[in-house]
Parts: sequence; structure tokens; C-alpha cells
Amino acid sequence: MVSVKKINEEDGVVTLQVTGADSSFVNAIRRVIMQDVLCMAIEDVSIYENDSVMFDELLAHRLGLLPIKSDAKGFKRGDSIKMVLDKEGPCTVYSKDIKSTDPKIEVADNKIPLVKLGKGQKLKMEMKAVMLSGREHVKWQPGVVSFSEDGKGGYEFSVEPNGSLSAKQMLENAVAVLKEKTGEFEKELKKIK
Repeated sequence: MVSVKKINEEDGVVTLQVTGADSSFVNAIRRVIMQDVLCMAIEDVSIYENDSVMFDELLAHRLGLLPIKSDAKGFKRGDSIKMVLDKEGPCTVYSKDIKSTDPKIEVADNKIPLVKLGKGQKLKMEMKAVMLSGREHVKWQPGVVSFSEDGKGGYEFSVEPNGSLSAKQMLENAVAVLKEKTGEFEKELKKIK
């Protein structure tokens, strides 16, 4: 019988002790979180004005790596929302300056500096945040997951979220994905004669 016990939680990082499971099962949970759990990331960026010293492509890349806080409930793969950014210098543009058209969706960390604008410089853009998974690109991974043997016949399983989902949401969503996949497999097996 599989047993899961929380042994530590610090700064959002959760460490669990998993006993009664083999490494392939624990690794399956890890891989599902990294590849199949849905979360939001900025995908398409339309830059209307950029007087900053940063090239459009580099700025779009920085935006794509921002963790977007969103609960996957109510969203399905490929759903998107619009976000906007409109600033004029002199100032430092931070992630908090990005405004979402959906109040449930926001940048996970408001203190990430994006670019500095000098006097009279402007930055105006629209972005589309899309719900996908790490299978498409690393920017859709909700965090980092690892495990190791704990020396007691079990495994120490560590979940470090990037802010888009909590550790608990990552684990719950991974279990839901596994249930769905095993259900599909079971249906296909029943078709075999």
C-alpha cells in the first residue's frame, strides 16, 4: 500500500516521504507534473511601441518565461487570455505592470524587473497567455520535481513550484491526469478480443 507523508514545507517547496511504491511509479508522477500538468505562459507578444534599449525578441523571450498564476480548473488545453503592458519612462518596468483581462489570471511574482525606460521612452504591447503543458515547452512546466531514495526503503519526493500553481495543485493535477490516462488505457484494453 502506498503511503505519502509531508516531511517539510518551506517557501512553497514541499518534501514528501513516499513509501510502498517503486521508483517507476514515483518517476511517473514526476514526469506527469513536468510534462502533462497544464499551466499558463505568455506565448504571443504584439509589440506596438518599444523605445527601450532591449530588442523586441529578447523582451518577448523574457515575458514568455514569467510564471503566470492560474488555477487550471475552468480552463482546458489551448485556452488563452489577453494581457497588456503600457508604460512610459523614466521608470523600471516590472512584471506587476502587466495587466490581465481576466481577474483570475495574473503574473505570479510582481517584482520581476523587465526593462528600464529612459525619459520619454515608451513600451506598449499586448500578450496572449496560453494554457499548455511542459510537453510543448519548458515555460509551461509548473515547477521542478525530483525524488531520491530516503534510505528507509522509500523515496523523498520534492516539489518546487515556480508560482503558477501551488505544490498541492501540481500533485492533484498530476493524479487527475494519471487517472484519465489509465482510464483511456483501460477502455482500449476492453476493445481487444
